[in-house]
Amino acid sequence: MGKFKLKLSFVIVSMTVIVVLATSSISIWGSYRNFNDILMQNKNVIQENYVKEITVITEGFVQEKLKEPNQDKSIEPDVARVVNKLLDERVVSSSAFIKSIIVPSLIGLVIVFVLAVWLTSKIARPLKNLSTSMEREEIQTFEEINDWYYEARKLKKVVQNMATSSESKIGNLTNQLNLDALTGIPNRRRMDQILNELIINKVPHVIVLIDLDDFKSINDTYGHIVGDEVLKAFANHMQENIEQHGLCFRYGGEEFMMILPSMTIDAALALAENLRVKQAMLDATCGRPVTMSAGITAFTANIKTANQIITITDRALYKAKQSGKNRICVAENHLKNNEINIEI
Repeated sequence: MGKFKLKLSFVIVSMTVIVVLATSSISIWGSYRNFNDILMQNKNVIQENYVKEITVITEGFVQEKLKEPNQDKSIEPDVARVVNKLLDERVVSSSAFIKSIIVPSLIGLVIVFVLAVWLTSKIARPLKNLSTSMEREEIQTFEEINDWYYEARKLKKVVQNMATSSESKIGNLTNQLNLDALTGIPNRRRMDQILNELIINKVPHVIVLIDLDDFKSINDTYGHIVGDEVLKAFANHMQENIEQHGLCFRYGGEEFMMILPSMTIDAALALAENLRVKQAMLDATCGRPVTMSAGITAFTANIKTANQIITITDRALYKAKQSGKNRICVAENHLKNNEINIEI
């Protein structure tokens, strides 16, 4: 269509003017032709009848005069009777008027009405489809909508932009709600959601609760900015080592958690031990080694809530800290008489 913009207001006004002018012109011309034809037919009939009647009257009068020349008889009454009869016949009959004028006019009106309904439906269809797609949140179907006039095209574009903007804002808000602002990894809120889903669906998994050793002294000695850099560096290190085996979360403060779905306790222990060894060998931002301690627990059928498995794992982490730090403890949850065995 190029630079030409087909505006609905222009279409409606133009179509209305064209339809009214065309309908009026056709109706007037058709009525004129039909009525003129009727008058011409009546004129011919009247002329023929008039000639015949006058001829009969005249011939009769002449013959009577020839037979009786002295008889005083006037032709005027006979002529008056014929004239009155012919004048009556000049009136157009209602059936002829309906057939020649009313019926064509009604047909024209019906055609105009059908065209108006068709145009209205064609104008409303893009708006209806756009509304339906919005209600069903089927944004991908917007491109299939036939926006054949300017207003529909502009409205579709605005709705698409709003939908895209809304999705972007929702995505940003979701990230803000689910990601830790400092480290960029999922936060405690997202961790609770995933852990509850795994427990409700009884999906086998192992969790590893990690605490950075002596982190408070780093903040006190080097400042909180350096402490924040240490946390970010550990979060990146943890993500690099876990790869596709599970998910990493910031539990809070200097504590982190790994959730490892469908992994055995031995495999989880090996992964956590590898992370611990590498972490102890890294050059930290503060200039001294930053070690980690961890507790590990596997999900069992008798665990009903996220708090239960976290509590068990936290006890194992506490045992690792009490045993000299920079080590990992495994909690085997038997939950017979609430007994929990912890192995170092």
